[in-house]
Amino acid sequence: MGRIHLLRYMNDITGRSTLRSWHRPLWRMLIIPAPLIIGATFFTYGWYANRVVARREQTTSGTIVAHEPANHDRYGYTFSVNNQAYSGWQVPYDDDQFAIGQVVTVHYDPLDPNNSALVDFDELSDRASAPVPLIVAVLVFLALFMFERRRLVRRSTSSIPS
Repeated sequence: MGRIHLLRYMNDITGRSTLRSWHRPLWRMLIIPAPLIIGATFFTYGWYANRVVARREQTTSGTIVAHEPANHDRYGYTFSVNNQAYSGWQVPYDDDQFAIGQVVTVHYDPLDPNNSALVDFDELSDRASAPVPLIVAVLVFLALFMFERRRLVRRSTSSIPS
């Protein structure tokens, strides 16, 4: 019963019907879930792209040639495929320790050797998909919240005399 009084009070303050606006949701309500949907799409695409490369990835040896501590502590490496030199950058994860001059294993895409990493692409795809379950959980929570809110408003408007 308290919700109905609150909604009536809000109607008196704003001069417009709060109840009516929940019956017909507006497109502007997509402002909240739209960035989450875009983020989930972005991370899912990263997962898929790395999974595709993981099926055909090859390895070769490379050398750490640069270290930029100010730029996310990333390391530069060089390697060669079919006598052509390539280079890449890697930000170390968890226990990865690199030193300039260190010989490392480079995982690369044979169709595009510029697409390379110091970890295999299966691991990269797992890292890319890590935020997706949380994003989906937030989207489900938002959908349930909006559904419940609309249900409560419908119930309260049916009990308010006109």
